[in-house]
Amino acid sequence: MSQRGRPKGSLGKKKLVEAAASEEQALSLSSLTQESMEDTPEGSSAVTNRQLTDTLDASIQLIFSELQEIRTEFKRAIEKNTKEIAGLKAANTQLKDRCQSLENKLSELSKVQLDQGKSINAQERHSRRNNLRIVGMEESGNEDCVKIAMDIFENVGIRDCAIDRAHRDGRPVDDRSRHILVKVVHFKDKIFLMKNARSALVQKDYYIVDDLTRVDLAEKRRWRQQVYDLHHHHGVRLHFSGGCWRLRGAHECQSRFIMGVYKATMTEDLIRYVCNQFDVESPIPNSRYSPSIYLSESYPIYRPISIVS
Repeated sequence: MSQRGRPKGSLGKKKLVEAAASEEQALSLSSLTQESMEDTPEGSSAVTNRQLTDTLDASIQLIFSELQEIRTEFKRAIEKNTKEIAGLKAANTQLKDRCQSLENKLSELSKVQLDQGKSINAQERHSRRNNLRIVGMEESGNEDCVKIAMDIFENVGIRDCAIDRAHRDGRPVDDRSRHILVKVVHFKDKIFLMKNARSALVQKDYYIVDDLTRVDLAEKRRWRQQVYDLHHHHGVRLHFSGGCWRLRGAHECQSRFIMGVYKATMTEDLIRYVCNQFDVESPIPNSRYSPSIYLSESYPIYRPISIVS
């Protein structure tokens, strides 16, 4: 026999209605709670934080992209500058090599010019080998320079001296007489005249000097004061020959150098040594040298010669 009624575990109609009402109430309460939370400060703070986070993320992304662009531009600029610097270094190396080459060539040219200048001066000195100058002889309108020279040479000790030519040298000057330039035929006559003219013409208003080149004359005048001091204060007599001052003859000083055993071929070293020996002020620095240096035959500036009487 069948039984009537509701199945086991099912709710009745009344309870179903109550459950649906309860669920609806819970849903409305939940929505109200959510709306109330949004209206509260905590809810607005959460919304603001989210907005700030989104804004910061967007800003960071923008900055990152700009930095990437800047980085790319810097990289390109660095690569370009690196290439330019490499090119400049290569050009600088080439310029250094060219400058060094030019300096070497300039040094060689300077040496060649110096050697040529010495050679030209030596040739000019040789061309003046037989020349003499008579200084201080007054000029006249119709003078015969050859006759004047022969008369002067006769007073010195040479009669009928063979003269190649004689004439006044340079342009006329109002306040002084020009030199008489004389070329003798024989060199030995010039040597005799140069040795004896000082003593023979000591009472005259004129005198005889060697015909020097410009370079030799400048070298002679350069040390004139030191040579004068050595001669008048210490009795050391020097003579100018071959473009430099030299010692000639024996002297009271016991030094082999001063006695004439060695002859200087460089004026500076001669003046420096002699000034040191006699405590004469020398214009050359570092003038204190040991005499043994100058007495060595291996020293390149001096060579041994016989004593000139």
